[in-house]
Amino acid sequence: MARQRTTNVSLDQGINRIVEGTHVEGSIRSEGSIRIDGSFKGDIHTAARLVIGASGKVEGRVDCMDCESEGLVLGELRVAGLLSLKASSRVDGEIQYGRMAVEAGAQIVGTCRLDAEPEMQVASEEHSASKTNNAEQTPLQQSA
Repeated sequence: MARQRTTNVSLDQGINRIVEGTHVEGSIRSEGSIRIDGSFKGDIHTAARLVIGASGKVEGRVDCMDCESEGLVLGELRVAGLLSLKASSRVDGEIQYGRMAVEAGAQIVGTCRLDAEPEMQVASEEHSASKTNNAEQTPLQQSA
């Protein structure tokens, strides 16, 4: 009796893996989670979780929902949800995140930006501009 194989794998069960000793170049787009223990060069876009193991190396641009890293990331890392950097991790580049947890020993070389920060900067710039306009008007009003 032959065993029936199904090609339908639920997103909860399906984890895409690049194992240690494997080197991949290109672009990955996935709705499921990804784990990298080897090395990857290129763009990664996943609507789920990205895990970079201690031996993992990612070079390029990453867009994901959540990310846990024990390895090396070179490039741009954009995480909509939680970015968790373990003690052995290193990020060299630009980070944009929703929330971030960093263990002692993790290394970040580059810039970190909270995802909501651009809105705060715009509001801050508008507030500064209104203060400047008010300050400019005050001396004119006093001289009249």
